[in-house]
Amino acid sequence: MAEPPYKVVDIFSGAGGFSLGFEMPERLNGLADLGYEEIGFDERAFETIAAIEQDDNTAETFRRNFDAEVIEGDVRDVDSFESWDDADVVVGGPPCQGFSNLNKTQTAELDDERNSLWRHFLRAVEDIDPDVFLIENVPRFLKSQEGVRTVEIAEEMGYTTVVDTLWAHKYGVPQKRKRAFVLGSKLGVPFLPEETDGPIRTVADAIGDLPNEPTEENWHVSRKQVTELSKKRFEEVPPGGNRYDLPKELMPECWKNKTQGGTDLFGRLWWDRPSVTIRTEFYKPEKGRYLHPEANRSITIREGARLQTFPDDFEFYGARTRVAPQIGNAVPPKLSYHLGQAMKSHLEGETSSVNPEAETDHEIFEKSFRVGSEKQSQLQAFGT
Repeated sequence: MAEPPYKVVDIFSGAGGFSLGFEMPERLNGLADLGYEEIGFDERAFETIAAIEQDDNTAETFRRNFDAEVIEGDVRDVDSFESWDDADVVVGGPPCQGFSNLNKTQTAELDDERNSLWRHFLRAVEDIDPDVFLIENVPRFLKSQEGVRTVEIAEEMGYTTVVDTLWAHKYGVPQKRKRAFVLGSKLGVPFLPEETDGPIRTVADAIGDLPNEPTEENWHVSRKQVTELSKKRFEEVPPGGNRYDLPKELMPECWKNKTQGGTDLFGRLWWDRPSVTIRTEFYKPEKGRYLHPEANRSITIREGARLQTFPDDFEFYGARTRVAPQIGNAVPPKLSYHLGQAMKSHLEGETSSVNPEAETDHEIFEKSFRVGSEKQSQLQAFGT
């Protein structure tokens, strides 16, 4: 059995949310007023040896923060992954836009080329043959035929898989972000981390110490070229309010007769709650609840990074509009840390158990079972 540091290959690495939580979680200690203390492993637990990322700016961000080989390019152009066959773990989040709730196409009708990228993730798993792999995606992935095939193929390759959705705010992240995970192992029945016992972290905890007026330093920068009309709209939205609070004369024509629909559009965050999901265009209030709780502006790049639990010394590369997607697409490092804790325990010999009589939340996984032990509960195993 391998010993730490366990070697990791990060596919579709993005800026490195997975790798940061696995390899350098201690960098989160002392972040803002989030109360992060004693985060880290007793010894170095993981080492990212390779990352694959197509976007040039994002790849450069990864290079500047990690001592790993970075392959800048399309994963489909990688002929073989066997040069990293000494890796113990493969992680990654295949691009999920085709599965996102923002995509209104019916799940069964999805035919987005990006959705085939999960196949290349599994090709990497097959070539590398790690002890453990972990896929992150939007919850809708677990209701798709592609999600089913992912698990079926992994089982055919000899992995036992567990499947579940996790809420980031239940792991100390100041953000209500729900994501799906597929965890496979050749060491037994793996398990996802149990929820933390600490308090729910809020927007105030994450960004309350930052000046209301952006400093234009270290990414505390807001959206540029804001129109006078937009400024008037910002002033009309109260704490927790949204586009419905705008007077008719300030509403865009497309909103005037739209009395139903999302309540987060042009919404203002609450100080005393976690934020909504930080997406790739969080600097645009028209895209969601991204107005500062108090100031009449959208949240800054630094504030978005804080809500995703990136430390202030994490070095992002690129223009503002290129950095925001790096932040929004990432797995929150604080959540990654807890995933790493569970995977480390499993790599060291701890396994879970299967309860074949329990129900599953994901009907499409007809063979799914809920997994439980004294430490891990409400997880699901497929094909065991």
